[in-house]
Amino acid sequence: MRSSTDTEPFARRVQTLRDAWLERRQTQSFAGSHDFDSQYHLILTLHEWACDALEEIATIYGATVDIGLSPAPERGGAAPAFSLAVAGTYSVNFALQERGHPGSGHWTVAASVISNAPGGLVVPAGPERRNGQWTRGRLEELLLSVLGAYERARTDRDSQGASLRESAR
Repeated sequence: MRSSTDTEPFARRVQTLRDAWLERRQTQSFAGSHDFDSQYHLILTLHEWACDALEEIATIYGATVDIGLSPAPERGGAAPAFSLAVAGTYSVNFALQERGHPGSGHWTVAASVISNAPGGLVVPAGPERRNGQWTRGRLEELLLSVLGAYERARTDRDSQGASLRESAR
């Protein structure tokens, strides 16, 4: 006979599946359209998801790493955008951009991952056209990649410091 802990992983997967479909139905009306209003609604939704993720990251990391989220994008003025930065060095930026020629009315949310570390890069980060729409899971994967870059750099610094201490002996 199974105990309740044996079924917990399956129950979590069922809940994840259900949540993903609920989310898809909630965002379907605007995520697949490329007019400015729909894509502006999408970038606001992405910002809300980033706020949720920031709370979860803060719960795990506490004050050991500085993580900042810029304010929600505003409709007027410059192109609506926001970013989430880890330790001031790694960030994920989201921006509403007009595709094609100016005035085409075809808008999309573009993301990029940026490293301000030595030799840093700016990498476009989807979602790719053939893979569909933004989801909470895709946003979270980008945030995990930035956290992973931070952890790698931190480990490399710690390793270099240990090597320097060894060679000084």
